Amino acid sequence: MNIGIIGLGSIGQMLVKAFCKSGAAAPEKLMVFNRTQEKAEQLQAEYKLAIGKTAQEVCDHSDVVFVCTKPLDILPLLRELTIPARTHVVSVAAGVSIADLEGVHTGAVSKVIPTVTSQELRGVSLYACSQRLTPEQREHFLTLLSSISVPQEISEQAIETATILTSSAPGLIAGILESFAQAAVRKTPELSIDLARHMLVETMLGTAMLLQKEQLGFDQLIERVATKGGITEEGLRVLDKTLPAGFDELFAMTESKHDRLKQLVQQQNSAQ
Repeated sequence: MNIGIIGLGSIGQMLVKAFCKSGAAAPEKLMVFNRTQEKAEQLQAEYKLAIGKTAQEVCDHSDVVFVCTKPLDILPLLRELTIPARTHVVSVAAGVSIADLEGVHTGAVSKVIPTVTSQELRGVSLYACSQRLTPEQREHFLTLLSSISVPQEISEQAIETATILTSSAPGLIAGILESFAQAAVRKTPELSIDLARHMLVETMLGTAMLLQKEQLGFDQLIERVATKGGITEEGLRVLDKTLPAGFDELFAMTESKHDRLKQLVQQQNSAQ
């Protein structure tokens, strides 16, 4: 299967690295295109993949094309191209629906929300597919996603909320941990920030492994750690005063941002 990737921002580069690292795609089966050729040349030097002279060349060459441009660039780009009906077009953009994609391509379309952690072959890839996919296309698509992540099919109605739990979560978790580390250093300046960060990263890794390997729920792990009247139990009470409202605000902001993006995409469609 020939794979094309158009756009080599952080997600496009991650997909190249993850597909090659996992062995899901032989480099000679990969063709990329980026408006700034330097990024493509850097990846070519490392992975020996092919560089398309144009986005059209990538589409002509590929069985599946991952379009990794900015959301408002997706539909204008696809309208400029003549995409073979056999080609499966996959958008990684929020705000662009399956219906939007079907409006500019007669063949199979899907959307996937990858995560940066897939560079380490971990994390969850959210996806939704059109009914135009053949069983063979669907199988190949899921094989690709499974090689770099845990694929999770999800409705377009739920994908925006789920994106916060998957694609956005690495950055949000890093922000939470940084605040945690900074608070520790404010309380005890003798503790270096680098040491605080190191301890939190190791603790986070161990916690994730414990939850996964023993198939624990979050509540079960809390019961293990939070003894009655102990520091952890009291600490959870402190966090419960502020965290729920903060996360509610986070999801409300996300909904607002997605709504605005979808309005801009629909304005693009109306202008055609």
